[in-house]
Amino acid sequence: MTRMRSALVGAFVLGGLLLFGGGLFLIGDRRLLFAEQFELFTTFGKVTGLQVGTRVRLAGLDAGEVLDVRIPPSPAEPFRVRMRLREDLRQLVRTDSTAAVQTDGIVGNAFIQISVGTDAAPLVQPGDTIAGNDPIEFADLIQEGRETFRTVSREVLDLKEDVSTAVLALTETIDTANGVIADVGRDVGTLTMASGQVVTDVQGTLADARGLVNDVRAGRGTIGRLITDEALYERMAGIGREAEQTVRSLRETTEQAQRAVEAFTARDGTAQQITQTLRNTLAEVQEVTSDLAEGTEALKRNFLFRGFFRQRGFFDLDSVSREAYQAGVLEGQDRTALRIWIAEDGLFAREADGTERLTDAGRRRLDSAMADLVRYPRDSPLVVEGYAESQGGEAAYLASVDRAQIVRDYLLARFRRQATLTGIMPMSDQAPGSPRGDGRWSGVALALFVSNEALSRAASVR
Repeated sequence: MTRMRSALVGAFVLGGLLLFGGGLFLIGDRRLLFAEQFELFTTFGKVTGLQVGTRVRLAGLDAGEVLDVRIPPSPAEPFRVRMRLREDLRQLVRTDSTAAVQTDGIVGNAFIQISVGTDAAPLVQPGDTIAGNDPIEFADLIQEGRETFRTVSREVLDLKEDVSTAVLALTETIDTANGVIADVGRDVGTLTMASGQVVTDVQGTLADARGLVNDVRAGRGTIGRLITDEALYERMAGIGREAEQTVRSLRETTEQAQRAVEAFTARDGTAQQITQTLRNTLAEVQEVTSDLAEGTEALKRNFLFRGFFRQRGFFDLDSVSREAYQAGVLEGQDRTALRIWIAEDGLFAREADGTERLTDAGRRRLDSAMADLVRYPRDSPLVVEGYAESQGGEAAYLASVDRAQIVRDYLLARFRRQATLTGIMPMSDQAPGSPRGDGRWSGVALALFVSNEALSRAASVR
């Protein structure tokens, strides 16, 4: 009986030891205590649900557990989590793998999910740190949705106000367009009457011009007796023929304009036809004006009239070289040059494409310089001399041309000077008598050629 009891006790104790050993083995196997392992680190801004022993999974497979969660020393630094993973899974963990805190379902236990890396990235080494993605909390989603709804509501209200404003603006635009259409109808009628008067005046002028051309061709009058240049005669005859052709074209254009006005006033008329006809008329008038200007230029160069035009102050800078100009070819015995030097500092500004333009300060400096010159007769020739240095050769010449042309255009528009009495002279950087004293200059100079008689009168007025 005693042996039986001892045997039963021994069997019970042995069974308990076996059960304890089996349970210990199962727990150790679950905790991966019997497998080769390596440690990794990751960082999180929030560690919601994480604690020591939290499961770590790799692509859904149990791979290890959390060993430690280290609290950061300051609010600006993240939490540092130390993990233990199975060694046989290390070839799947690369340096571009990431760790994220996830939960089983909506309210399940938290675990760390490690993504599988790419083949191009190197294997992680024990003790390395991989990037961590903070968990997204349900409360944050609710708050974000609330803010989104509020923003959408505000945008809808603002859009409603904008639509109302746009409708009002469209209504006003329609009313304005109706008024403009009515005004255009009245203006077209006025323009038609004015065009008829212009055509009548042009026809009278061209008739007088035709009579003058006939007298010159017959050798009557002073000009007819003086002209001996056959080339000039042929040119004037050509101008007469072109004038006659222009009159015919103007007459045809006038008839077309009248038909266009009638078509415009009709129910199916269009204003575009009238506009095109007027453009053609202006182009032909410009052609006649250009021909007359060419004839005048030919008279200026004729040896019989060259002295007359020079006495009146007309000159052709295109035929004057820079050396001749510097030698005083425009001054002579009865004319003196008054020159004002203006440096480039503050006069010009350079655009993004490299071209130059006048600044507001430059316009004020030109106005101040012209204030000293406007007291002399307006028929005194004015030459804008352009200077540019530090560029050399052709570049300096072209820069001086551009500067002189910019200033000339401004003076023509600002002071209503005659274009025939205002010219330019590109000087590169050669400036004898410049204020610098070294014979060079960068900027412009305004040279007004005043008769000595006018200078004497101005001196006596002082």
